[in-house]
Amino acid sequence: MNARFLSCSLLVLGLSFVSFGRSGAQSTPAPLPSPTPIVVPTLPPSDATTQTIIRAAAGLLNEIITANRVNAANSTRGTVSYYHRFDMQVQTGADSYRSVRLHQGTTINPRGARPGPGTAVEISGRGSSDGMLEADTITVVR
Repeated sequence: MNARFLSCSLLVLGLSFVSFGRSGAQSTPAPLPSPTPIVVPTLPPSDATTQTIIRAAAGLLNEIITANRVNAANSTRGTVSYYHRFDMQVQTGADSYRSVRLHQGTTINPRGARPGPGTAVEISGRGSSDGMLEADTITVVR
């Protein structure tokens, strides 16, 4: 019986050693993928033609921004919140208001329309240094 037990034990130990040796063996790791280079933007060449084009484009963009700034100073659109004779206040945003002063020659379109509180309007005229708009034309939208 001891011989049988000893032979079975050796057989189990041998099989476990063989299976342990196979599972414990290190396989060669897969190589890491090589990193791909990042394309870095470059500055345009410094030749005279390219620089002339860049300066012209920058000048045109500056003119557009200046024209929009002047237009914003000389016009507004919003909802009338106050109107009395020659004074008007227009709500242009959630908490933004603009004072408007009318004069004898202010044109109100469509003809015969009368702006009042709650009326949507578009106003053009001349902006003053204090932010008030001297209205030349008022268009009642609805």
